[in-house]
Amino acid sequence: MADFFKVAIIDDERDSANALIAQLKRYPRFHIEGVAENAASGIEMLKKVMPDLLFLDVELPEMYGMELLSELDNEIKDNMRVVFYTAHDKYMINALRNSAFDFLLKPIDRKEFEIVISRFLLDNETKPVVTEKIPVASSSKESSFMVILPTGEMRMVKTAEVGFFRYVSERKIWEAALVSGESVALRRNVSAEFLCSFNKNFVQVHQSYIVNMDFLVMIHDNYCVLYPPFDNCKEVVVSRKYKKNLLEQFCIF
Repeated sequence: MADFFKVAIIDDERDSANALIAQLKRYPRFHIEGVAENAASGIEMLKKVMPDLLFLDVELPEMYGMELLSELDNEIKDNMRVVFYTAHDKYMINALRNSAFDFLLKPIDRKEFEIVISRFLLDNETKPVVTEKIPVASSSKESSFMVILPTGEMRMVKTAEVGFFRYVSERKIWEAALVSGESVALRRNVSAEFLCSFNKNFVQVHQSYIVNMDFLVMIHDNYCVLYPPFDNCKEVVVSRKYKKNLLEQFCIF
């Protein structure tokens, strides 16, 4: 685990950059190594600093932020995370298509900023799990992720606490059903693919359901029968599409 993370900012609006700096000062592990006000100085700064996290304005005087990244090609670290931010949300789709780690709108909302930081920390803290190839049984017990509660507080959730995830179409979010009986909402840009790749025990069984295989007892009449405390749950349905994949992965006899 890194003791601290190097941060760089490229933004031609000084007030906006200062507001971002003020937010970052609340997190001692994030060290601001450089601030640039245009694309040319930004490129030079990135080559020198090699930051772990870059906050990049979408619209710079000389070029778009996405163009700046393409100019760098392979001269920066592969694991640098880029957060685009702008006052114009019309750029969100293009930013995500260009492999942005996340996206913020100006003026930056404190809660949204906290979510970005927690997601960055989660991304870094879970990397050793992939690198060391910890067995699935071990990772399902030990790994965890962070969620933002409606009160704005951040809470760590162990994967062993999750019985299943459900997709709430009205809000366009996934939420986790916990052993405590609570349901906690995940960030809007969390996808089913991300959840399934985060932990091997998270397996999608329906367009709207992802099950923690540690809690699955059996499939009866295309519904998941789960271990307590989810044994009275009757909602987790298995669709034909995902049942085939489930059988291919887990039926060995």
